[in-house]
Amino acid sequence: MRAVVFDRPGMENVRIMDIEAPRPGLNEVLVRVKYAGVNPVDYFTINRGGKPMPHIPGAEFAGVIEEVGSNVRGVSVGDEIVIYNRLFDGSCRYCLIGHEELCVNGGLIGVVTNGGFAEYVVVPATNVIRIPKSVSLEEAATLPVGALTAWHMVFDRAGVKSGELVVVFGATGNVGSYAVQFTKLAGATVVAISRKASKVRDALMGLGADYVVTPEEAQVLVNELSNGLGADLVVDAVGQATWNLSFQLVARYGRWVTAGALTGGDATLSLPSLYSREIAVIGSTGGTRAELIKLLDLLSKRRIKAPIYSKMSLDRVKEAFDTMFRSEDRVGKVLLTP
Repeated sequence: MRAVVFDRPGMENVRIMDIEAPRPGLNEVLVRVKYAGVNPVDYFTINRGGKPMPHIPGAEFAGVIEEVGSNVRGVSVGDEIVIYNRLFDGSCRYCLIGHEELCVNGGLIGVVTNGGFAEYVVVPATNVIRIPKSVSLEEAATLPVGALTAWHMVFDRAGVKSGELVVVFGATGNVGSYAVQFTKLAGATVVAISRKASKVRDALMGLGADYVVTPEEAQVLVNELSNGLGADLVVDAVGQATWNLSFQLVARYGRWVTAGALTGGDATLSLPSLYSREIAVIGSTGGTRAELIKLLDLLSKRRIKAPIYSKMSLDRVKEAFDTMFRSEDRVGKVLLTP
């Protein structure tokens, strides 16, 4: 099979190789990958290393079951499926309360195992979710990282409510484009922030944004909309580059939530500013298996959209990362098609 492989950290070490296809073992299935999403987590895996080495990255993918191992129940050869990408044991304290994303014995498929940037991949059967007939494989492939992260962040962790003023940084990205949709779905007024606002305004407003502005324009607009009070919720998965501005935009008794640090993870927090305004600073990572099933249902009912920017073959993997980070008009996902 053809796969994206690297044997030591660094994008310059990525190769397209023909290797032997894996075989499923006990409680596992072999998936023929149809679409794999390109995400920052894959970029960091390539540049930091994964397990095993040499390594196949790819944390987000959908495909068709090609073979089932022994003891597998509930899914069959030929099923169209999407992968819940958090490994979980089902028995730790967090799994038992339905938060598999925090499993103490878990990890991310594509980081601590080989991933979906390949024609075939073996995954645990418990991580397989059938796709409704009204949802395409390419749409489903956008959910396990981008959509699930956004859903868990804005609903489970930050508790977005109808009527709130919400600011979304990095609104054109995999997480941001879904965060715009989900906060609007909740009934919020949504301000989408993007440095390329003039080029992506129509696309983001098509996803539900009420306003699309650059970071430089954000403060004035938020003050106008809130009578100087600030935003009830600020969603910022960008990281260090936007921290000072995004935290400044939060209203008293408001919330600031993140699920990523794309531009760096170090930020200086003023404790007096935090406690005097009674701001909640919230962390979020991934989401639950039940939430991914919920997203498939919403997509099947066309209550949400799967924003896809482009599709590329495996041998264009480096171009795909370049497009994700540098395209001036990208809104949504870049997919690889093994």
